[in-house]
Amino acid sequence: MKLWYSTTSAFARKAVATLKYHQLDNQVEMLRITNSFDPNSPHNQDNPLGRIPALQMQNGEWLFGSFLISQYLDEVGSQPTLFPMNGKRWQVLRLHALVDGILENTIPTITAERRLRPESEWWTARHQQLMERNIRSFAQLEQQLAIYGDELNIGTLSAVCLIDWWTFRPENTGFDLAAHFPKLIEWAAMMNEKYACLKATKPTA
Repeated sequence: MKLWYSTTSAFARKAVATLKYHQLDNQVEMLRITNSFDPNSPHNQDNPLGRIPALQMQNGEWLFGSFLISQYLDEVGSQPTLFPMNGKRWQVLRLHALVDGILENTIPTITAERRLRPESEWWTARHQQLMERNIRSFAQLEQQLAIYGDELNIGTLSAVCLIDWWTFRPENTGFDLAAHFPKLIEWAAMMNEKYACLKATKPTA
């Protein structure tokens, strides 16, 4: 198998952390990219969407999207599943959807414009609207995480990826998460210390 990934992407980290949780490192060739916005990056040859992560399965076919890739790795792995099938299933998937929603609110507009456009060209009204939604969502995230404590599932794993990404490069968002939601920062630090698959995948430049 092959996995296109980045050390700074919250979406890619979700897939890599799932891979490491299931101890699949020796079964997957890791293909790192350093600039997902580069149209000449080789990952675009395999990935028509031009997005990461992208995983080539053992049969040669490619899977796109962190959620789908994580499900596949969870299925081929041998550790307890990150996708519970019991009564918690919909709670866990709801938590995952909330996390992905915050990232989807932020990356295509706020982060992309802050990185690639001069400030005079930012869509500031849209940024403000999306950030207000994110703040409400972070408050709900804090409440939902209280249900799980230090349990690891696809929802809590994804939440760690979001929180660490948000604090890794504060210029990406312009919102100080630690100042407004310190409990989220403390919780993510605890999870990183407890689980090797999270500690080993913290974002790096």
